[in-house]
Amino acid sequence: MIELNVDLSYLSRYYELSTQRINQYSAEDPEKMITIETMAGAVTLDREELRALMNHPSKVAKILQLQKPKNRYLIIKNLNAEDLAKILPYLSSEQLAWGLQYFTSEKLETLINHLPKEQVATLVFQHFGMMDILNLMDEDKMDNFLKSENLEKKDVMKYFEQLDVKQFERIMMQQFGSSMEGKGKDHYLTMIDSMSPDKFIQFLTKFERKDKMQLIAGLVEINPDYILEFENEDISKPFMLMDKEKIMKTMPVLDPEFLVPMIEQLPPDLIQVVATQIDPQIFAELIVEEFPDLIMEMLTM
Repeated sequence: MIELNVDLSYLSRYYELSTQRINQYSAEDPEKMITIETMAGAVTLDREELRALMNHPSKVAKILQLQKPKNRYLIIKNLNAEDLAKILPYLSSEQLAWGLQYFTSEKLETLINHLPKEQVATLVFQHFGMMDILNLMDEDKMDNFLKSENLEKKDVMKYFEQLDVKQFERIMMQQFGSSMEGKGKDHYLTMIDSMSPDKFIQFLTKFERKDKMQLIAGLVEINPDYILEFENEDISKPFMLMDKEKIMKTMPVLDPEFLVPMIEQLPPDLIQVVATQIDPQIFAELIVEEFPDLIMEMLTM
């Protein structure tokens, strides 16, 4: 008997299996017939008629009772790795993220840090701001950012232009002494703008840590692409310090295209469990398009 819980009553109604029709089948070539046996009973059908019926997704969903997760799983576990991979793109972000629970925290961290930087930032900024990231960052990495050729001076000047005058004065006095007191924002801006490239970088990297953090956070706010100057491991650090449960709840913000490769790293038996979440109607359409021979084989076992 096959394991699938096939809806024999639906098949009987569909084929109008009267005694006369059954007798008609008995006169047919046995090779043309198929007997489906389950725990619920048995029914004999014309093989080609059944194959034709299997071309209709709505009927496939009904016959195979695909609304039942167990039936979907029993089919999915017979798929090879190549066919199994065809199912995952049809799962939602929530369904795929659910499967990440099977990874250890360490493996999950590795997977996250192999995402494109934009996606890592998307995850982190669900819970944290740039200051939270910088608070856990070594200062030499902040200095490397300030030395980057991709950092545009006009953006730095824009940051200083919107800086509170008292904070600006304090920064200038820390670096250039009491002579900077009361000089005013215009003087400070002119002085900074006239610095040589080397002096300009030296000026920025000599900021006190908190001022440096605020500078970098302000620059990322001016141009969000500056977050890409940092390594994934530095961006994700505060995120990975959260409980795994909170991390899991955040993962559905990623598109399936980024979650599917993660799930594909699970063992095959766990991928099958994740894939079982597929919508029954979508699964029926996939069966008709991709796996009709597998279903016929399972029904004749």
